[in-house]
Parts: sequence; structure tokens; C-alpha cells
Amino acid sequence: MGSWPSLEIAKLVVGVLTPLSVALLGWLFSRQLKRLDLSNWTNQKLIEKRLVIYDEIAPRLNKLLCFFTWIGYWKTVSPAEAIQAKRELDRTLNIYRHVFEPEVYEAYQDFIHALFETYTGAGQDARLRALIFGPDGDRRSDCGYTWDEAWTVSFSEPGRAAGKPEVRAGYKALMAALTRSLGVAAPSPASA
Repeated sequence: MGSWPSLEIAKLVVGVLTPLSVALLGWLFSRQLKRLDLSNWTNQKLIEKRLVIYDEIAPRLNKLLCFFTWIGYWKTVSPAEAIQAKRELDRTLNIYRHVFEPEVYEAYQDFIHALFETYTGAGQDARLRALIFGPDGDRRSDCGYTWDEAWTVSFSEPGRAAGKPEVRAGYKALMAALTRSLGVAAPSPASA
């Protein structure tokens, strides 16, 4: 019973190492699959949360777009409702700003600062950078609500009113950033 020939030892080592190698590779592969699955699940939950937030903010953003560009249902949006929409948007986007990429919050800030004159004094509401009356109508008489003269101070000076192209560009940039954050490709310029 002498020594084993080296070929027999090599066969034994290969015979033992082969199943161990396969088991180790299987374990590593399974671990990577679990990580990938967890990453996919996390991304799915993040997208679901972003969709819930989008469903909450998109109608308010559209309300502001209509109010400031005199389109759609602008006649039903009072100055007080526009200011309230800003408050609600500020609250929601400041709470959830870290759920989105930084570009979403930056685009939101650009849009809001185009529409509102902020920091107008301690305890003062932001002022609407819009006209009370202009070529598109008169908010005092052409609307479905009763004008309250107290709203007059809610508007910036006429020279500070946001132009329609500026408002539309800010809205489009914000909505494009939101769309990208949902994993949806933004429409090409030709289809926009």
C-alpha cells in the first residue's frame, strides 16, 4: 500500500473541486440574481411612488399653465386658487424632492420663479407675475368667479409679468424632467 500515483491524486482533487467549484459559482450567480431582483424591485417601487406624486402635481401644474397663459380653463382659476396651487406644489415637491433627480426640482424652481415673485415680505404671499387684464381678457370681468379687489395686490407690477413663451418653456422643461424621471423617453422635438 505504498504511495498513490500522482495521476490518482489529481483525479481525486479534480473530482472534489469540480462540485465545489460548481456550487460556488451557483451560489455567486444566485447572489447576483438576488441583488438584481432587489434592485429591480426598488426601482419599481420608486417609479410607483413617482407616479403617485406625478398624479398629484400634474393637474396643479396644468392649472398654473392655464392661468398664466390664458388658455384652457383659465377663466375658472382665481388668483387665490393659483397661489394655493403654488403652496400645495411647494409643499409636495419640497417633501419629495429627493425621490426625483435634482433636475426635476431645478426645473420646478425655474418654472415657479417665472410665475411668481417670491420673498415679497415677511408673511406675504408670493405675487403672481401675471396681468389682471390684457389682450387675452380681463380677470375682473371675463371669469366665472366674482372678482375680489383684494386680489389686485396679489399681482406683480405689469412690467414684471411672465411672458407666455417663458411660461410654456418652463412648463415644458419641467414636464420633460418629470417624464424622464419616470423612465419614459421625452418626445422628440419633431413630435412636440
